[in-house]
Amino acid sequence: MWRTLPSLTTLPGHAVDWIEAHLPAPCLAGETVRETARSTVVRLGTDDGSVYFKADHILPPSEATVLTRLAQSCPAQVAPLLGVDEERGWSLTRDAGPTGPTSLDRERTDVWRAVARAFGELQRNTGLGPEDWVALGCRDLRGPRLFTALCEMIEHAAPRLETADRDSLRRLLPRIDEACAELASDGLPATLVHQDLVPENLVWRAGQVVFLDWSDTVVGHPFFGLDRLLDSCWNDAERKAAVIAEYLAGFEEAASNEPLQSSFQRVLWLRVLYEGLRWHHEIQALDPTCEHAVRLRADQLQGLTMVARHQS
Repeated sequence: MWRTLPSLTTLPGHAVDWIEAHLPAPCLAGETVRETARSTVVRLGTDDGSVYFKADHILPPSEATVLTRLAQSCPAQVAPLLGVDEERGWSLTRDAGPTGPTSLDRERTDVWRAVARAFGELQRNTGLGPEDWVALGCRDLRGPRLFTALCEMIEHAAPRLETADRDSLRRLLPRIDEACAELASDGLPATLVHQDLVPENLVWRAGQVVFLDWSDTVVGHPFFGLDRLLDSCWNDAERKAAVIAEYLAGFEEAASNEPLQSSFQRVLWLRVLYEGLRWHHEIQALDPTCEHAVRLRADQLQGLTMVARHQS
């Protein structure tokens, strides 16, 4: 039985039993590929290919909850589900293929444009409305809630900032408020936001893209998400503009191109603060002394300092 493999001894017995009950074929080997305060991920090799078990430990909703709903509305864009336990935050999925660093050709603008287009399509067709996702546990960052959350994050971090940087951030609050208000009134409906859209969480195969790692999903302005992907593109303004244009084209039924471009620029202006907010929420759910929380606080402080010194 695979439960005896040393690399899997961190899993409790009831999790092992649950996995075995949902495996499509006998397990030949297994390894824990991630074990953190946030989640546990185990890769299992079977006669029918590799499968992944994931257990989310913090920040609802669990990936199991999100995947269950997305599998109903856009099954081709998420990893195939073999089993879920939403109450425990467990999911078992088939291996969707090699992730972005292996499968995405960084030199092909057309591939990146296709990924951006597919992501926008998924956001517009999740099968549920914003209120439904919030009811399932997604953090609500719609409209004025985003500004309120950003203010809380800045004040929480204030004691760790140098006085000049803290004062600079506080002077920025009216501009932050204005940007959040403009995003809230641009006519685009709030949607599901994948907060870690990086190549490691993408599978590109035969012209199709699968989006992985839906832990810590929130509801907010749709453009928060693609900005994260742009970090992994090129330092080439023209090629990035082509990817952005491909993404925005899918939203032109809701607004014309110029307002869409303006909203996207506001998101880019807020992006470092937004990333700090994401880390803030994660830190609050962790043991403050654990290594992961310490690292996130350091990254957050660095980002806030950069905003204070370069955007004020």
